[in-house]
Amino acid sequence: MTRWLGKQVGRHWMWVLALGTALVYAPLAGRTGEEKAKQRRLDQLAEIMGVIQKESVEPPPARRVTHAAIQGMLHTLDPHSNYMDEDEFRLMRDDQRGTFFGIGSIIQQQPDGIAVVSTVRGGPSEKAGIRPGDYIREIDGKSTEGWTTNQAVQKLHGDKGTVVEVALQRNGTPDLIRMSLTRAEIPSNSVYYSFMLTPTTGFINIRDFGETTSDEFEKALAELKRQGMKELILDLRDNPGGLVDAAVGVCRQLLGPDQVVVTQRGRNGVLVSETRTPKGDAQTPFPLVVLINRGSASSSEIVSGAIQDHDRGLLVGQTSWGKGLVQVVLSIGRVRGLALTTARYYTPSGRTIQRDYQHGLDDYLMPEEAKDGKEAPPKGPEFATSLGRKVYGGGGITPDYMVPMSTLTPFVATLRYRYYPFFKFAVAEHESHGVKAGEVPDEAVMARFRTWAQGQKIPISDAEWADPKNYADIRELIAIELQNVAYGVEAGRRYFSARDPQVQKALAVMGEAEALMKQSLALNASQPKP
Repeated sequence: MTRWLGKQVGRHWMWVLALGTALVYAPLAGRTGEEKAKQRRLDQLAEIMGVIQKESVEPPPARRVTHAAIQGMLHTLDPHSNYMDEDEFRLMRDDQRGTFFGIGSIIQQQPDGIAVVSTVRGGPSEKAGIRPGDYIREIDGKSTEGWTTNQAVQKLHGDKGTVVEVALQRNGTPDLIRMSLTRAEIPSNSVYYSFMLTPTTGFINIRDFGETTSDEFEKALAELKRQGMKELILDLRDNPGGLVDAAVGVCRQLLGPDQVVVTQRGRNGVLVSETRTPKGDAQTPFPLVVLINRGSASSSEIVSGAIQDHDRGLLVGQTSWGKGLVQVVLSIGRVRGLALTTARYYTPSGRTIQRDYQHGLDDYLMPEEAKDGKEAPPKGPEFATSLGRKVYGGGGITPDYMVPMSTLTPFVATLRYRYYPFFKFAVAEHESHGVKAGEVPDEAVMARFRTWAQGQKIPISDAEWADPKNYADIRELIAIELQNVAYGVEAGRRYFSARDPQVQKALAVMGEAEALMKQSLALNASQPKP
């Protein structure tokens, strides 16, 4: 049984039918009124399923109807109680374990197919010579035309040591390149990026929380300190969450001794647990700024909420998602799973940050976005941090400094997601001219892109090309993709971080974060010891 906080998950309806059928013929004598009422509802469910199978114009696949019925039942409870079929359950376990067995390629669905964006160092793909820009046209003899990224991932994953056949299309090679790849263990690292942003500032990005997250974070911190890190930017943007214990493990490396990390309360507000950092010697502290946005949820909010409530660091970015519900993942038949909400969690100051979900799932999953990059002030109940700063509950974690994310012009955004020209050009440019680390595209590179785009019949008018904002955005995206293709996705991230407005704000307030840390340490030192 796993305590889990993140990621929408999803049971086969035949289980409900079987249960209903079994109870239909069970004797009712001696049952309580409540038990009889439950029996009647199960009878109704089985009856409706029978009518659908018998009378609908096209009998629906039992598996699909079963899945939808159970999901509908669970979503009457809350948006996060969910059922996982075999594929979903396996992918969730892969995410949690931090490893899976596959070919070691990062792939992306594009308009013209499944593209390889990069390969994992030392993995089967790199060893076989697969390159960024290759398109996977077949997997085990089946065409990937029309497939999503998830569909391709499920086919590429498998048992260790098994073979998967792929057919690749490569620019400049007329025939498909066929390869037999032996699946190997591939790390699915939670710590996705870890590098020195400045000579003294480390940068760590955690993309989700799994079984290996705490260890990965500890190793990343140690390596950055070895390189001279004196302060840290922790990036939790677009991190949807994961295991509670993983979030606690990260907090234990950032907070002081014997500090509350998170409290869980179940039905009727009954205390389930209170988790604290270990007693004893404190970690050597350093100034800390945490980046969050609307995609930061659950375990990300546990970490950022604990840091904010204890005045351990500053938060920069946008208000987080607002998921304060805890799921227990129950295994069904070992290959399927049920994520059931059993508690709410509370930050150290006592706030619950769960957003309201009583007005429909659509409103919850697609909240109103900030207008003109500005968010409304928080409306939830007021709480106080250890130093008395005001914080708010009831709707996500509000950062100390609101900073909108950088945005592309509508024209460049459409260009990027309709044609993927910058990635494709970067592949061609790398092969023909090479790429230097940290290279900013000069006018010659931009001219080559314009000529290449015209040859690909990508619509860029003279007026759109001459627009200064369009031109700047195009240059920026070309630069990032050149670094991605030539040196890996971490290099692209490092390049972008030096220009990211939220990262730049984090650097600007690092002195304030240091002063806050010192005040917090002084307060803790003055507290009587038990």
